[in-house]
Amino acid sequence: MAVAGFAAGQYIQTGQVCYVGSDGLLYLANGASSETASSVGIAIDTGHAGSLIRVNVDAISNYYSNLTPGTPHYLSVATSGLPVAYSGWLSEVNTLGDSAYLQFIGRAVSSSGIEVELSPPLYVQYPLI
Repeated sequence: MAVAGFAAGQYIQTGQVCYVGSDGLLYLANGASSETASSVGIAIDTGHAGSLIRVNVDAISNYYSNLTPGTPHYLSVATSGLPVAYSGWLSEVNTLGDSAYLQFIGRAVSSSGIEVELSPPLYVQYPLI
């Protein structure tokens, strides 16, 4: 397991997807912009602004429930820090606007675990053709 440590720029909870801001601090990621969608991993620790937060960058994160093994998960556009299945991401984009960043977080490997497999965010404009 590769783990990286960052100082938090806001309150972050275990299991939330994070990115590093231009100030070098850790924040909750979301698919609204290229910066906020550029995830570095899933938080291992919970902490307030200024706390050191460890982040899982490439192993299984077992912080979830009711996942379907094999299902890919992406960064939510509507709820910062939340990984969602593609159908959830698409529904959020359809509801919230005409474009977003699709950031692959990883694949569910059990009902509670996601194997972190980050890739660069992809800009998507809705409607998809």
